[in-house]
Amino acid sequence: MIIDFHYHYADVENFIDDLLLDMDKAEVDYTVLTCGHEGGFWEFKNCGFKRNEDTLEAVKKHPDRLIGNVFIDPRKPDAIDTFERYMEKGFKCVKMFPPEGYFPDEERFFPLYEKIEEYKVPILFHTGQTNVKYKKSEGRKATSSKYANPMYIDMLTRLFPGISFVLAHMGYPYFSEAWSVAHANTNVYLDIAGSGPWTEAAPIAYNALGGQNYIPIDFRRVIWGSDNCLPQAESIARAKVYLKQMGCSSANRKLVFGETAAKLLKLK
Repeated sequence: MIIDFHYHYADVENFIDDLLLDMDKAEVDYTVLTCGHEGGFWEFKNCGFKRNEDTLEAVKKHPDRLIGNVFIDPRKPDAIDTFERYMEKGFKCVKMFPPEGYFPDEERFFPLYEKIEEYKVPILFHTGQTNVKYKKSEGRKATSSKYANPMYIDMLTRLFPGISFVLAHMGYPYFSEAWSVAHANTNVYLDIAGSGPWTEAAPIAYNALGGQNYIPIDFRRVIWGSDNCLPQAESIARAKVYLKQMGCSSANRKLVFGETAAKLLKLK
């Protein structure tokens, strides 16, 4: 089974049809689909993002291929209600994007994490650098990567041991922090997703620091996602190379490209 765990619902024409065609070409069984933050503009793709309701509609039409991932801004007063509403509609994951302007370990968010822990679903946190901006209509406003250091997830992993925390992009460029948090906490997973330095730099940095002798990575807790950055087949091929360079065995690569995600999403 192959699962793309990290995919954004971009606001472009024929998006879902094109995604399904790409999945067929790459032999991807499921794609975990999420929307984006309000007012967000993805400069890399020159587009904005769809909403949770749009994701729900797509998942309803293609339940055999798409899995819903609800986008939550924990600062909003209806965050818990939003979470529960989409869980009841069959969504299996949560996406949070701290660069919007919040530190994920703020105590005011603990009630939301308690609710997520009750449902036993994973959270995919954006960690590290971001190229998401705001639309010009939002005024002089920008996302900030300072909120996305993986160390802001560290305390949460122990306060909420029933949650599986997935650190997107292995925290690029905070690789060492992300690997350390995952090494110290068994409910932390690393997402290898994206393109360019978000992925290419991982094996270079890892091996330069001493690889498994520096911070052993448990590749049974690494998950692949394309992040829309490349066609899925190309993303898979490149990720396989990077994983080999980091010492990931062929058996563990099978886990990375679907088996571990299937376990987190309770598909097995």
